[in-house]
Amino acid sequence: MAAALAAGSDFRVVRVWPGTDRHFERRLHQLNSRTDRLTWAGLTGCVRNTVSVYLPLVATYRSDGWTALADPTRRAIFERLADHPCAVGELAAALPVSRPAVSQHLKVLKEAGLVVDQHVGTRRVYRVDPEGLCALREQLDLFWNKALTAYTRAVEQHTQEGGMTSQAQQTSVRAQVVVAASIEHAFRVFTEDFDRIKPREHNLLQVPIAETVFERRVGGTIYDRGVDGSVCRWARVLAYEPPHRVVFSWDINPQWQIEADVDKTSEVEVRFISEASQRTRVELEHRNLERHGAGWESERDGVGGEAGWPLYLERFAELVAS
Repeated sequence: MAAALAAGSDFRVVRVWPGTDRHFERRLHQLNSRTDRLTWAGLTGCVRNTVSVYLPLVATYRSDGWTALADPTRRAIFERLADHPCAVGELAAALPVSRPAVSQHLKVLKEAGLVVDQHVGTRRVYRVDPEGLCALREQLDLFWNKALTAYTRAVEQHTQEGGMTSQAQQTSVRAQVVVAASIEHAFRVFTEDFDRIKPREHNLLQVPIAETVFERRVGGTIYDRGVDGSVCRWARVLAYEPPHRVVFSWDINPQWQIEADVDKTSEVEVRFISEASQRTRVELEHRNLERHGAGWESERDGVGGEAGWPLYLERFAELVAS
């Protein structure tokens, strides 16, 4: 800019704020038509610097989905594409920005994996990329699940301290997760791939675990098989109703040993609730923990802690997503 002024041009700075870039383009066109206009090299430098200073949110750097949608104009474009596919001209006509600015916003959205484009005749039409949108939703679900679990723990701790905890709250542990999958797929992953959900360090055997087997039938068991062939059966399948529900016993006492007395065992129910064709809520309830007798509170705290059922559901969600 200093070089341009020194050269004797009467170039005037036009301050351009978001939403007025059409005026900016008209002014540049006027400058370009003058006989004493800047050289193309100087003009290009002015344009680049002005856009950098006054339109920083239109920069086409690589970003993730949340960063891309932080810009209100870009978010408005994305919302219109969520309604129906559009070409650049259609978007520019409906918004107070120019076609070049719309193209820049679309480039950011495309690099963030939120939109895709295709040629339709002589036009390039943009639409929302379902996979990118699904990734954002999965992140929101993860945040929601963690926040809900933390809130539940805080409420239960508060009521316990106040002496108002109900018997159901005292003797049960609940956790849930939402996955982007059909109810059938979610149920199948939980039951057929339980070996990949249960951490190997959760082990009552004297040797490392080779595999965890979930026998998918009423009367079946869930057991760990050691590398030496030894077996530890720690649960019995009490109900098996694909793809909606499975119930199994928890045959482990507060000393983390196998409980032989079935009257001193608790139950785990896992429910699968379809919220959409590719969205399933999985709710887990570990109930009747008081049946374990003396020390059952420590067992409740163990299965309800971060290394307990919440960890299992987190590993399950990651497995579904993979």
